[in-house]
Amino acid sequence: SSSRTSNTYEIPDTFVSLSRSLDAETYVKRVNAYDAYLAGRADIRYDFKRNRAVFLVKQGNKVLDATGRSLNGRTPKWYRYNDSKYPFICGSAPSAILVEDCASACSVSNLAVGVALMGTNILPDHIKTLTKFQRVYVALDKDATDKAVDMVRVLNNHVPTKLIILNTDLKNMDRDERDDFIRSYINR
Repeated sequence: SSSRTSNTYEIPDTFVSLSRSLDAETYVKRVNAYDAYLAGRADIRYDFKRNRAVFLVKQGNKVLDATGRSLNGRTPKWYRYNDSKYPFICGSAPSAILVEDCASACSVSNLAVGVALMGTNILPDHIKTLTKFQRVYVALDKDATDKAVDMVRVLNNHVPTKLIILNTDLKNMDRDERDDFIRSYINR
């Protein structure tokens, strides 16, 4: 809540190790986020109270928020625990790829920093985060192309930005296909 003076988030004790839930672990593998988890680029837990795979939103080592993906079809599909406006960031590299959700951010984090909007609107906090990179690539789902074009226009005022047109959601591509696809953009 906004009444809180500190902008850190206290991790609840309902968040346990990802390995405690086969469903959560299976989900994380299916959306190609498991490599990022194993490599320590993403801190992913299991929330046994809400039955969600939870991605911790961090700024450096400070946890600001968490966002959880429903594992049993319960709505909302993604639940934001602390309502911070800060994006989910995964990886460390000179370039960033702006995507819609945490899983997609994890899936590209071996080649660039995945930054998840966790929504479809670009906020001042996103812009502030993204201006730290040498260049930014906006890769939203195909149905959000118009929005992506607008974002590229906005971001280009702050940092060199290009559009990546997706035919398949990044998190659903297999690893080699995704790596080749991303490299074709970021190595131009």
